[in-house]
Parts: sequence; structure tokens; C-alpha cells
Amino acid sequence: MSAWIKNIFGFILNQFKRLYPSYFQSNNLTKVFNYYYVPGLFATSGQPNVHQLNLIAESDYEVVINLAPTSILEGSIIDEKKILTSKGVIYVHIPVDFKKPLITNFDKFVESIKQNKNKKIWVHCAANMRVSAFVYKYRRDELGLEDKDINKDLKAIWKPNNTWQSFLNLE
Repeated sequence: MSAWIKNIFGFILNQFKRLYPSYFQSNNLTKVFNYYYVPGLFATSGQPNVHQLNLIAESDYEVVINLAPTSILEGSIIDEKKILTSKGVIYVHIPVDFKKPLITNFDKFVESIKQNKNKKIWVHCAANMRVSAFVYKYRRDELGLEDKDINKDLKAIWKPNNTWQSFLNLE
């Protein structure tokens, strides 16, 4: 339960941080909300703000995959696609409903990873909860890694609720 509380308060705080002028913001990408580097794969996070999106592009990330739906609450008040594509970054948006994740969403995610497998990738959603679940499923189902080796990365962000446990076949 504590991970849920941390994510809820962190998400709310992140909404306010997006309003800070860039000179008050860190130039360290590990400060993006719920940042987590998945060993050997890619960086993941919650919703980056405009300053952080520019930092992602300046840090040679070639692809950004966004799993958040299009809503003001979850971060789409910024034109992420315009910001990133203007800097030569490929932008992939796969809106995933937090209350009803679909295998078709996951299949699109896998296809995006495969199409960009030799590129530097950043994956995010609103709070890194959808992403951590998709990355867990990708590593287990596509890369054949064992739960015991990858579960800690999922739990670093959250303990999935019943909907997501079912989606991940963890029940």
C-alpha cells in the first residue's frame, strides 16, 4: 500500500512541478518522476515535463514511447509529440487505460520495441506504473527472463493491483 501512496502523492506533486520555470528544474534525468533504468534495456519514468522532454532529446534518446492516455490529468497538456519530433526523436503514443489494459496495447508496445531495438529508448506513462508492468511482461514473455530475476524491477515502482495482476498473469 505504501507504494500506492508514494505514487499518488508523487503524481500530484509532479503536476505542480510541471509549472516551474526551467531554471528551477534539475538537469538530471534521474529526477524525472519515478525514473527507473531497466538494466540492459531502457529508461522509464512517469510523465516528464517540457524541460525534461528537452533533456531526454539532448541526452541522445532516439525514441520515446508514451503509454499514458490522452488526458489533462495524466499529462497531455503539453504537446509532447511536437516537442520531441522537432528535435528528431521518434514519438510513439500507445494510450493504455489504467483500469483496462489490453493485450493489443501490449502487442503495439512490443512491436515498437522491435522496430527500434537498436535505438536508445525512453518509455513513460503518468506514474511509471503501466510502463513497469509492460516492461515486466516484455522481459518475461518476449525475452524469456524468470520472474525471480525481474520482479524486483516491477516492485521498485509498485505492487500491481488485481487488474494488473490479472493482465500480467500473476494471480
